[in-house]
Amino acid sequence: MGRLEEVERELKECKETLSNTQQQLELLLDNIPGGIMIYDAETGKIDYIGEGCLRLFHCTEEQFREHFYNSFNLFVMREDRAMVKEQIQNQSEFFDTVELTYRVRGLLDDVIWIYHKSRKFMSKDGRPQFFVVINDVTNEKLIHAQLQHNTEQLYIESERFRLLEEATDNVEYDYDVLLDTMESSEMDDDGNRIIIRNFLGGDYMKKMLHPKDYPLALDKFRKALKEPTKGNAEYRVISNDEDGGGFNWFRISYASFADKNGHVIRFVGSAKDISAEKAEQEELRAKVDIDSMTGLLNKEAIQRAIENYLQKSEYSDCHAIMMIDTDHFKAINDTFGHDYGDEVIKFTGRSIRDIFRESDFVGRMGGDEFMVFMKHTTPRITELRATQLNDALRHTFAENGISVQISCSIGIAYFARDGEDYSTLFRHADEALYQVKENGRDGYCVYREDI
Repeated sequence: MGRLEEVERELKECKETLSNTQQQLELLLDNIPGGIMIYDAETGKIDYIGEGCLRLFHCTEEQFREHFYNSFNLFVMREDRAMVKEQIQNQSEFFDTVELTYRVRGLLDDVIWIYHKSRKFMSKDGRPQFFVVINDVTNEKLIHAQLQHNTEQLYIESERFRLLEEATDNVEYDYDVLLDTMESSEMDDDGNRIIIRNFLGGDYMKKMLHPKDYPLALDKFRKALKEPTKGNAEYRVISNDEDGGGFNWFRISYASFADKNGHVIRFVGSAKDISAEKAEQEELRAKVDIDSMTGLLNKEAIQRAIENYLQKSEYSDCHAIMMIDTDHFKAINDTFGHDYGDEVIKFTGRSIRDIFRESDFVGRMGGDEFMVFMKHTTPRITELRATQLNDALRHTFAENGISVQISCSIGIAYFARDGEDYSTLFRHADEALYQVKENGRDGYCVYREDI
């Protein structure tokens, strides 16, 4: 009996030791910062919930399991589930432990940021499980978000001042997206910076910009409000001169900035008055584009103008190109000299210009050849103008009892019937002009395929 009593005493001591160890383990687990849970790696079913988890969510175990449907997958906030699943799979392939942060919606519908550290192990019944330690890091996330916001604001301000440093005469603009408020470095009568509230909602851009520039400017502005963007643009802005009604040209450098969620919150820009530069460019362009003898567009300019206009035209539009050749001009030069011939060229240019609308393109192609592009016309109106031009240029020049009569030959081609691009229309109008020459000059001919 002695040996049996000894075995029973040792067994009792082992049970007491095991119980003490279990109590110490439970006390340790319950006092780990945060909380512990164990869930099935394949199904996501939560097998164990520590007291720390229940304290973290201020609930009982029954409430916890009911709220999260006893599933780790549903424990994670819906918006983060795909990310969490991917992170756990990726990290488990290469590391013993998994670390990540995600959001959980608590029992009071509050959002809690969780730091998650887990290790995979096999249960007694051979099921893969995750042993997870979680901590509430919501305050740390809020602090980090504030720091990030401050960093973003610092970057915005530095970019804003960088733009200003590029030219001290520039006008600074700062648009707050949330407040819909535009602040300008320009001063009002009281010496305060000009602030425009309800800027986008009040359609102030439409009130500020030239009607032709407004649609493009609004499109660029809206795109910059959708995603962070940097760019440059040139627009005409209504002048504040006493006379009113004028416009000044501005070159604008701008940038928009987003918060950590990718939402644009600020738009800053720097605008420089380039009116004098534009005036110089226009003066130079005019010198390049204008035929010095007649004041009409030169060959390159009228071709460019027509090509640009055709690109904006609809197939249903009707435009006309006229090729005009001065008949017997060589006789003028041979009889009266080249200086006299120059005056005849000027006379021809004025006569053509007087017959057509201001909106039509009139140009000199070189020598005694001219071109007219009639916008939005009809065959009846076009051919009426051709007849008027024939009558106007049927003219006799006389000097010292010697006279030479000139006239003109005109070839006509229509957009889009006879062609949809400049080259085709030019070729067909020229073929029609050649037909008039073949028929004895002093008339017009409309292009046909059989001529």
